[in-house]
Amino acid sequence: MQTIVIANNKGGVGKTTTASQLAYYLIRDGYSVIAVDLDGQRNLTSALQGARLVGNALEMVETRKPPEFTVAPGELVLIEGDRDVPVNSDDEGLRSVVEVLGGLGGGDFCIIDTPPAFTGLVYGALIAADFMLAPIELKRFSLDGVEAVLRAYVQVQQINKEIGFLGLLPSRFDAVKKTERETLRQVIEAYANLIIPHAIRNRTGYEEAEAQGIPVFEVPTRSGKEAAAEFGAFFEWFMQAIEKKED
Repeated sequence: MQTIVIANNKGGVGKTTTASQLAYYLIRDGYSVIAVDLDGQRNLTSALQGARLVGNALEMVETRKPPEFTVAPGELVLIEGDRDVPVNSDDEGLRSVVEVLGGLGGGDFCIIDTPPAFTGLVYGALIAADFMLAPIELKRFSLDGVEAVLRAYVQVQQINKEIGFLGLLPSRFDAVKKTERETLRQVIEAYANLIIPHAIRNRTGYEEAEAQGIPVFEVPTRSGKEAAAEFGAFFEWFMQAIEKKED
């Protein structure tokens, strides 16, 4: 099973959009997917309304026992978020997350959405992960967190030497705004080796998909179709990046 943690210490940068649509695109291609919502805001839980519930994040972390379930090819199951999941986890909480996520299995992929802070909870998820993916918003206050993202990855890599960094995914990109186009250019120059060569634009299609709890490729509007093509291109890149590491 390949475990991908979606992380950034900034809120509102598109983590849940990325996590939910990755899950939907994976099951569309016949993969079995376990989605884990570690964010107390429960946005991923809301965005995956059709997924079969198999556990609760708080109960899982507190008991250190992964839920028991099976997942069929092309099926999406969800360990739902809980508003009482601790925002700040101590070392004990970190070890608990590492243990319980390490005990999950049965799916082809595990997609984990995280809260907007590098707490022990998030570090624990990263220590148990195969990959880290960091959506970033092209606004100055959001870009300030890029160094924190990279620092967290380096720290985790000292323990989890096998974790791969998929990259920085430009998210909620508004191509109409000159400031964001210029910021994207600057980010590409500064992080040429880390920037993912796809940008997820600020489209209403994604908002409609999350509000209805459906894949963006099922949103019938023009924006939905544009978003589906855009995310589909990123998804192809994502699968190639995963397969490259496996080789």
